[in-house]
Amino acid sequence: MAPDGYAIRMMEPGEVAALHGIARSDDEPESFSPSSPASRIADLGAFTRFLLANEVFVLVDKAAGETAGFAVASPQDDLYWMSCLHLAPAYRHERLAAALLKSVSERAGWFFYRAIGLSVDGAAARAAGFFGARGFVTIPPTDCPRWLDEKRRASAPDPGKADMQRIMLKWL
Repeated sequence: MAPDGYAIRMMEPGEVAALHGIARSDDEPESFSPSSPASRIADLGAFTRFLLANEVFVLVDKAAGETAGFAVASPQDDLYWMSCLHLAPAYRHERLAAALLKSVSERAGWFFYRAIGLSVDGAAARAAGFFGARGFVTIPPTDCPRWLDEKRRASAPDPGKADMQRIMLKWL
């Protein structure tokens, strides 16, 4: 799954601070990340609770022995919801983002989820293009069930910009 020189595994004890640092550094508008609550959680305790409530995939640079990025996903009925994908500044490459996404997709497939879902900022062309190129399609808000539309609105970095959020799904 991981490119040569990297490994992808589930989060281990003692990694929260490093993951928090990566999430907080990934605030550029043209990152690969879906609209992520993780980058807005300043409190380490709240960030820890966020991670523990989900499944966390960690990308490790084996040669440097450091965490390069992570993705967070969780079951939502028959949908596997990916709430974030963050890469450390030195590792912001499409192939690494794609490797994390592939790991999330494979896990979703193993557990027979119908689709992977996420929310992206409508103004974030790079994120939408990245996921679109990997089989994700945008679902109009009018076609979303209420609970999915609520997730879309909740993922907005600013409540006043909730209408800019787009739900993207990839059917498995």
